[in-house]
Amino acid sequence: MLVKFKIFYYDAGWTARATDHGIITQGETIGELVDNIIEATELYFEDQIGQGEQITITVTTEPVPDFILELNQADSEPLTQQFECQFTVDHNAKATGC
Repeated sequence: MLVKFKIFYYDAGWTARATDHGIITQGETIGELVDNIIEATELYFEDQIGQGEQITITVTTEPVPDFILELNQADSEPLTQQFECQFTVDHNAKATGC
C-alpha cells in the first residue's frame, strides 16, 4: 500500500497531511514529524493491514495552503528548502520490537 503525504512548514512547526486518507499530524522538527507520520499511519491502518504487509510512505513539501493563511490572516515563513523522502512501515518490525 502506498500513502502519500504533503508537508509544509508554518508557525514554527511542520504539518503533514495524507493526500488520499484522513491522516494529519504535526512535529516541531522534520525528525519528529516523520516519527509522527509513521505512528499516525500505523494507527490509521492497524485494522486493515495484516501481519507481513508493508505500507510505503512518500513525503513531499508543498507551500502553506491558502486556507490556513486565510484563517490566520498572517504571513507565513516561506519554505526555502524542498524535502522529499520515502520509507516503508513494516508491521512485523514494530510487533517484534525492531
